[in-house]
Amino acid sequence: MINEAINALKHGKIILIHDFNSRENETDMVVASQFITPEIIRTMRKDGGGLLCTTIRENDARKFNLPYLDDLFYNSLNMDRSILNSSDMGYDTRDAFSVTVNSRDTYTGIPDNDRYKTVKHFSEFIESLGNDVNENQKNFGRIFRVPGHIHLLIARNNYFKTRKGHTELSTYITEKAGLIPSATIVETLSDSFNAMTIEESKKYADEHNLVLIDGNEIIEDYNRNYGVVEQATHSHRGL
Repeated sequence: MINEAINALKHGKIILIHDFNSRENETDMVVASQFITPEIIRTMRKDGGGLLCTTIRENDARKFNLPYLDDLFYNSLNMDRSILNSSDMGYDTRDAFSVTVNSRDTYTGIPDNDRYKTVKHFSEFIESLGNDVNENQKNFGRIFRVPGHIHLLIARNNYFKTRKGHTELSTYITEKAGLIPSATIVETLSDSFNAMTIEESKKYADEHNLVLIDGNEIIEDYNRNYGVVEQATHSHRGL
């Protein structure tokens, strides 16, 4: 199935990635960020309904000092730091969230056309990154405003050796496809007031002729290329 998913991504199509029954047990819509369109944003908003986010690899994020949000909060939040303790959730204490952005070529940043521009410009920015951190930071500030309406997610280095979230799953498969290593993703929600079940996800995939791939298959591909990591056995906080 991974070859079908890669082929779909290369042709600018949405794919569906289900993580693991033992993790979030959720399905995300995923598209390569470089192929984003206003129509895809609309589909993600109406048929997905979750939080619309765009990913970047940690190594690329370091090229312009893009921070993890939990690090930013830990260092800057003028509150009791117990607010950042998520151990009671039973999840991984490290998430993927970074800052939110709008392209400067937007008005409010929230309509489909505005979010399309932000995602498109972010994928182009990733492709343009050089080795000069200061220059990269200047370009980032020239192109984007913070905060905004697109949530950035940072896929941790070594992918599944560190974390096994939709951020890593979607970024890895986009990189595997030979595309700009950035995915735009959204959780699929159900009219039951919960996330779509795997059965609902399969039905949606069939009705819309979309590839649905399980996270374990993506990790198996990673294992064949980069060394074995364990399959997901518990949930991790934050996409």
